[in-house]
This record gives sequence, structure tokens and C-alpha cells, in this order.
Amino acid sequence: MSRNWKIERRTFLRGAGALLPLPFLNLMEANARSGDLRSSDPPTRFMTLFKPNGVHPPSWNINGGKENDFRMSPLMQPFAKHKEDLLILDNMGDFGFSSHSNSTRRFLCGHHQNSRSASVDQLIAEHVQGDAPHRSLELTTEGLFVNQIGCSYISYDKNGGMMPRDSDPQLIFDKLFRNPLSDPGKRAEMTSLLDRVSSDAKALERKAGVEDGDTLDEYFTALRETELKLEKMGPLDQGLESSKFDRLVRPLAPSNMDEQVNAMLDVIAMALWTDSTRCISYMLGNSNSRMIFDFLGIKKQHHYLSHFFRNFSRENIDSLLKISLWHMEKFDYLLNKLKSYKDHNGRLLDHCVVLYGSGMGHSDNHTAQRLPVVLAGQGGGKLKTGRYLRYSKNQELGRLHLSLLELFGVEQESYANAKQPLPGLNGGKFDEFSERPFESWVKVNSDTMTVQGRLRMSDNLDEAKVFYIDVAGRDSIRMEIGFGDFHSRNVAYHVGTPIKLTGKTVEKDGSTILNKITGLESLFGRSNPGKAGG
Repeated sequence: MSRNWKIERRTFLRGAGALLPLPFLNLMEANARSGDLRSSDPPTRFMTLFKPNGVHPPSWNINGGKENDFRMSPLMQPFAKHKEDLLILDNMGDFGFSSHSNSTRRFLCGHHQNSRSASVDQLIAEHVQGDAPHRSLELTTEGLFVNQIGCSYISYDKNGGMMPRDSDPQLIFDKLFRNPLSDPGKRAEMTSLLDRVSSDAKALERKAGVEDGDTLDEYFTALRETELKLEKMGPLDQGLESSKFDRLVRPLAPSNMDEQVNAMLDVIAMALWTDSTRCISYMLGNSNSRMIFDFLGIKKQHHYLSHFFRNFSRENIDSLLKISLWHMEKFDYLLNKLKSYKDHNGRLLDHCVVLYGSGMGHSDNHTAQRLPVVLAGQGGGKLKTGRYLRYSKNQELGRLHLSLLELFGVEQESYANAKQPLPGLNGGKFDEFSERPFESWVKVNSDTMTVQGRLRMSDNLDEAKVFYIDVAGRDSIRMEIGFGDFHSRNVAYHVGTPIKLTGKTVEKDGSTILNKITGLESLFGRSNPGKAGG
């Protein structure tokens, strides 16, 4: 490679109507050193991956862990190998409960009542776009849920309006890497993108050094593999009359949803790698998702299965967990991609912040606390990962968003209900959860029992409707209640905390079982959290 030969960061390969962006190369760094020093610093990208319908708390929550000493939960196992690149946040969310549409608004807006301002991803996109060709991408897996339209959106513009979403990886690939054609029938006639820029590519490879040559080879391989995946999904215009490109309707049945999502994640990783955009939001499904995961052997809707208490059967809970594990596997797939690509002097993930999670905690009772929230990537060195942060009190999600805005250089005094950023993300001090001491005891009077102890859900999946109250020095008290008590007494909200509960008992298989609640008090929190506090 000539020492004097260099190229601009925003360099494209050209040929036959194609403009192909490139990942960062050492050739670009040489140019930055001789001119604009700012361009030598890798941009920090923001990516968010939304999981619909909350979680099954016993399978998700980490119990007993500390900041630097914790074991990842069963549902986290698909991405456990990335532990050192993760910040797992706990006790996120307000007290109370949430509708499905409120949970989507909350995820990137901090609170469901923050409905007249931009979501955090759009505020970041506005600030970090720079010379990236695309300000942001808003992507989804599922069509609109017309009964509650708000369930279908997590990104909102400066006026709080819903940002249109794209769902087809083929069209996104074209938008990023090919010149759109007015006639969809032309797609089948288009040669490979690499073939069309081959002359420019060969010229660049001749002048590149060994390391840049390896990067280009990796990039071209990834590009070719992604093209082949998209081609296998079938032609876009199958079954459609010739029409304008912007009127295309996506086919109802791609090969299967797993391939569709993997293809979209491939395109997302390539878009970030080539600096085609620096901000992407992607929904793995609508909140209130009605998808049927038949490719996993599941025949019931996700939303129905998410209400695992009221619709309990072992088959249903197994199906719900199989869907949730699939969501976790997609997070793992994305992280593998971002870690595999070299970016400047590190990995692409090092220069990203990936927000993964949901705006809902307990999937059946729709709690707005202990929300599943994970950050991945180092954020250009501004995040200290490999840690579990369980805060001493419930934290407004807006505090996390305010911290993200600060990380990306967006000056904002408050966001949603939050006035202060969330502490601890950069390794600084935070108020860590530590359970306050309390006395536990049991009193029995005929068929009435009063018990004070810590409430938990059963870890046994055959007992997904069973709760236990742990009491020191004796066996835990078993509680089997109906949906009426479960819902009206806000039982899911109190899980994991000390309570005082009074109820009626019955004898069953030689044991005393609580089967009706007549009184429930939280020892340290709110006894009646309300219906829409979050």
C-alpha cells in the first residue's frame, strides 16, 4: 500500500447504478490524521431491540446477585456468553401496572404520559447523524395491531407522533445498498451488488494493506451471504401486479419468521458497520403480539400464552418460555454479529449501545416494575459492562433515557418524569438493593392464617399458579389462589418483597394451603400500587 494513498470515510464503491458504502478502513484513518482529526474517532451507534409481552419473572429475574457477583437467570442463558459485554439493570420501572400500548410508549419515552415529545432514539438520531446517509431506521417483525394501534410503535417523532416502520429486510437492504428501482419486476433482473461494483472493489483491494484487505474480504463475504439469504426468501413481487416501487406490499408468507428476523439482523449489523445509519429501533413483535410461532411447533398466540396464570397449563407455560428463549436467541444473534465486525481499532459492539428489553415486567399481570432491561456494548468506552445493577428502589425508566442522552452528547435537563440520570452505568456509585431486616412469623386461628414473610413465585413450571411465603425456621407457606385474588390484590406486584398476608386455608394432601386472600400489606412499599402508575 502506498503511504500517501488515502480515502475519505464517506467513500463508496461505484458501478452499474450502485453505490456501496464501506466499513472503516485504516486507509481512512490515515486521511483523518492528515486532515480532519474528528473523523478518526469512531461514531457511537444506538440500537434498540424490543421484546413484546413482558416475561415470566421466575425465569428472568436474577435472585441474590451483587454488582460483580451474579449468576445469569435461565432465560438469559442464550446470551450468557456475552456477560462481560452486558449491563443488566434491575428494579427498573414505576410502581403499578400498564396496558400493552402504554408499555410500548414507555420503552423509549420513559413514561406512557410522555406523549408529546420525541422518543429517546429519535433525540439521539437527530444529534448523531452527522454525514451518515440515513438519519435512523424504524423496523418491525409484525404488522399493525389495529385494535390498539399504539401497541405497534416504540419510536415517536418530535410531536409524539408514531414513526412509520419497515418490516421487509429485502426492502431495507435495497434502501441501504442499492438504488431503488421504480419497477419491482426489475429486482429479479438485478445482478449481485458485488458484481456491479467489482471493478472499483478490485482497485481498492490492490491498494489496501493486509489488515484492510482482511476487513474488505470479511465485508464482501457478509454482503454476499446476506444477498443469498434474501434471495432464498423469494421474489418480492410474487403474486403482485406490476406497480410502483413505493406501493409494494410485502408477501404474507416468507420462508419463515426465524429466517426473516435473522436476515433483518444481518442487514442491521451491516448498516451500522458501514455507518449507513447510527440509530436503529427494531421490534421483535407488537406489544399484545398475536403472532403464532408455528416454526417452533407452537399453535397458540403469543399474547394468549403470555397470560400464563389465567391460561395455565404445563403445555402453555412451556410454549411461552420457548417463545421467550427465541427472543433471547435473537439478541444473542445480534451481539454475535456486532462482535464479529472489526471497527476502527476494536469491535463494532465496542462502539455501540444496544438496549434490549420490554416495557412490561410480569407478562400476565402487566406490572410496570422489574422491567427486563439490558444494555450491551461499551458505548465508545462510556459504559462499564460485565455488571448487574439492582437498584435499591424502583427507578423511572426516564432516568435511563436521560443517561443515554447524556452519553450521546444530547443536552437535556429532564426527560419524561426524570430530572436526574440513572447512576452507575459508567462504573460510578449507585444505591444497590439490600433487603431490610424484618421478622417473619405465622399465626393460625381455625381456618384463618396470618403470615409475615417474603412472597415468591414457585420455581417449578408445573406450579406456575402457585406462590410461596418464606418464613424463617419453618417450611414455606403454600398459596393457591384464583385469578380474582391474583388480579384484584395485585399479587404479582409484591413478588420478591416482604408482606403481611391474611387469608383462608384448606387442608390438602396433609398440608395447610392458603386459598383465599382477605388482607395483604406491603411491609416497606405500597400495599395498593394502583392500575396505571407506570
